[in-house]
Amino acid sequence: MPRAATTPGLDAGVLAEIRVAQAWFWDGFYVRRGVDLQHRFGSEVSTVTDLDVLGYAFSQALTLHKQIGEVKTGTSKSTPRPLDRALWSRGLRELVGADRGEITTAFKTTTATRDACRRLGVTIQHMDDLASREKRLAIGSVDDVGSQGVTIALLRKEVLAFVKSDAMLERGFWFLVSEVWFLEPFDAVKRTLGLIRELSKAWPPETHAEATKAARWFFAEAISIVTLNLAIIAGEANTMDAATFQEVATARLATGDVPYYAMRKQAERVDEYVAKILNSLDAPADVRTGAMGAFLPLAPDYADPLLELISRLAADAATTANLPRQMDALLFERLVRRRDLTVALQGRLHMTQATERQVHLIAAFLRGQFGVQGPVDKVLTAPLSQETKGDRAEQAALFDGLTGPTG
Repeated sequence: MPRAATTPGLDAGVLAEIRVAQAWFWDGFYVRRGVDLQHRFGSEVSTVTDLDVLGYAFSQALTLHKQIGEVKTGTSKSTPRPLDRALWSRGLRELVGADRGEITTAFKTTTATRDACRRLGVTIQHMDDLASREKRLAIGSVDDVGSQGVTIALLRKEVLAFVKSDAMLERGFWFLVSEVWFLEPFDAVKRTLGLIRELSKAWPPETHAEATKAARWFFAEAISIVTLNLAIIAGEANTMDAATFQEVATARLATGDVPYYAMRKQAERVDEYVAKILNSLDAPADVRTGAMGAFLPLAPDYADPLLELISRLAADAATTANLPRQMDALLFERLVRRRDLTVALQGRLHMTQATERQVHLIAAFLRGQFGVQGPVDKVLTAPLSQETKGDRAEQAALFDGLTGPTG
């Protein structure tokens, strides 16, 4: 029987997706599974409900590589064949800006079909190929770790059930598992930070087990997504000089649903109109001057510290290239699973003192600008230990809730 062939609450298709997601993660990708399309596009999406697997990888220079995965475990006559899926995948890649695709299938595929799929930018992986990949990656030693595995897949279902009684949390849930993945990086950062601001207003008592589990999942997911997009933006920053990046970044941070250039053009027209009125009233010069630019779109109040953080991440591109995966594992191990990362796990993730410095930079930004709650700050600021001490109860106590934000 294949590893994790049965798990109560998760069907065979989801379990196969989990296996693929884990293989991608340990092959160097930041990974998310089950990215929902219908909450982003509504009734406009009818033939597909989600992206089975979505992955991001960075070169040492922070060049982004993005791919999607489709997982089909059935072999019935109604199950789409690999070449059909490859043709379908090409359009979906365009939608999410992915440059490659991978299809995992239970069908045996001919060399001719594999070659045709490869020309479409899609590789084919049989379930036997996946098993060989898992063996190569020694997945058994890291099975169900970080954000990858059956535990977090089940937790996500629990969180969804919990948030149905809270409109704000339900909106936030679908944002994190759907909408955010279709946003450009600056907008994704802004909107996710907005969610973090709302979440930081309160921390549920540890006696409220379901609420606490949901809070821990929300913060882990949101901060992980912010880190991913910060790395993408840092890569963009390294393609232009500092002054140009500052100008571009400020404009994109000021952009809302209406593009910045359109908002600026409209503001200039309003300026002209207001100036004519003030001139006709013979208003004092200082009043006329003060009214100029009143309707220009403004970047959020945290723009300067955010851009400073991005510049520091960009300056150490080689370290930042690994940061999204490292932060993802750190958050889900410490905050959600309430256990520390083993030395072996830190080694596989290439976590170093440089990693710790970058995590602390992000922690300082979140603490200073959004007052994140104590348990979250503690997870981000506790040093990477040289060895994991104590049993699971003692480790859980290390990352238990506190009464409020740390100083």
